Amino acid sequence: MLRRFCLSLCLFALIWPATHTACQAQNPNQTQDNDLIIPVGTEIQLTLRDPVSSKLSEPGDEIIAVVRRDVVVNGRTLLREGTEVIGRVTLAEPAKRPLKGGRLHITFERIRVEGQEQKISAVIKSASDFTRDEKVKSDTEGTLNGGKDGGKVLQNVGAAAGIGYVGVTIAILAGAASQGGGGGLYGNISKGGAIAGASVLGGSVITGVLMTKGKEVRLDERAIIRLKLDRPVLID
Repeated sequence: MLRRFCLSLCLFALIWPATHTACQAQNPNQTQDNDLIIPVGTEIQLTLRDPVSSKLSEPGDEIIAVVRRDVVVNGRTLLREGTEVIGRVTLAEPAKRPLKGGRLHITFERIRVEGQEQKISAVIKSASDFTRDEKVKSDTEGTLNGGKDGGKVLQNVGAAAGIGYVGVTIAILAGAASQGGGGGLYGNISKGGAIAGASVLGGSVITGVLMTKGKEVRLDERAIIRLKLDRPVLID
């Protein structure tokens, strides 16, 4: 029994160094692989190569962008500036009346590293178009939304009110005539005339709003897109 125990101990002493050395040889590779992973939540800035629009683009259109800044993980550069990122338009809805902004969804699904493509999974956080001085935010699914255009609302309200002023003037004159030129409750304007004029102005505001479309999503060439990875990426 003692002899068997001693024999087993000797065999263990012989095998252990080789096993330990093999494990040490594997660990550096595992560490190296971990260094080549871009983790979930990493933000990548892209620059568009071609313009894209919720009005003019169509689902299926290929979109090519390039990495704007190096992506560095644990001191190692895993994606270099200029790396191509390929995607496609999956939703393009033009703006509509009243005040419904355009919607644009781009799915970036591949990166091209040294001539080879790898799949990625990411959502767009926002986009900035410096030629228009605009920042477009996305919803939780990464869809860019055009939103409302306050300037056009005021412009259309003003246009509608310009038409409405004629109606206001007629209502006021009619009210004054009904008072026979005397001083009524509102001077030379009857109460009925004032209410009619106010009604026309209120109608002008409503008309102006109904005339107004929301904003389109327009991103020109060189616009910046901010991506957020929702799955890790292993760089081969």
